[in-house]
Amino acid sequence: MKKVLSVMAVSAFVLTAGVALAGGPGKKMGPGCPEACQQQIDDLNSSQAQQNEQLGAHGKQLQNHEGRITALESAWNDNWYARLGAGVAWMSADADIAGRQVDTDLDMGYLGQIAVGREFSMFNASGRFRAELEFAFQSSDADDDNEGALATLIAGNTRDLSADAYTFMVNGFYEQPVADAFSVYAMVGLGVAHVTADGERYNGAGWVDLDEDGSTAFAYKAGLGVTYNFTDQIAGDLGYEYLGIADTGAFNDIGSSNVVASVRFKF
Repeated sequence: MKKVLSVMAVSAFVLTAGVALAGGPGKKMGPGCPEACQQQIDDLNSSQAQQNEQLGAHGKQLQNHEGRITALESAWNDNWYARLGAGVAWMSADADIAGRQVDTDLDMGYLGQIAVGREFSMFNASGRFRAELEFAFQSSDADDDNEGALATLIAGNTRDLSADAYTFMVNGFYEQPVADAFSVYAMVGLGVAHVTADGERYNGAGWVDLDEDGSTAFAYKAGLGVTYNFTDQIAGDLGYEYLGIADTGAFNDIGSSNVVASVRFKF
């Protein structure tokens, strides 16, 4: 009997000590983890949350840097393009004939243009600049009211006269987006022009072809227009251009008001 009581007393002592070591009744802890261990786990979780927050902030900074790099790359990104243009032209010419100023207006004519250029994005601006080399041809017939005046310039009785202008220009454009795929642009150009006259001349025996080779002179132009970007590779332009040609010898000055529609292929 004494042995049984002794065993029961020892068992009660062990159970009491185990409860005390475990933090007393009502204390919830992980199996085998004292209070100090749990505190370390809580600290680690808090530290991990802070690190996650810092990583998120660094991620946003990285995205901002990538955006700036992309913007810089875009600022230097340029595209070559080829442009084909066609339109209508109204040419006029001023001449000094025997001390008298004669103004000659021509009928509405036509023109064609082909150009190769490059476009550039601009820093701190949404617009784009482009530069190109352009070769163009335009032709207009003399109207009936000015046939005689134009004939006097090239001497002799003439008919079916027309004036042709070949131009080689260096053009600069500034294009500014306004809405969606639409942009507006302004342009200027400098170069040279070669003007010729075609028609027929009566030599006393009959009509013969007239081919006045003309001369080469300084040329300039300026214009305004709108652009529509169909895709990243194809754009269309519609604009007004004024072409001026300096003294060619027979003419003191030649001017032409042109309406031009173009399509550009970027590559």
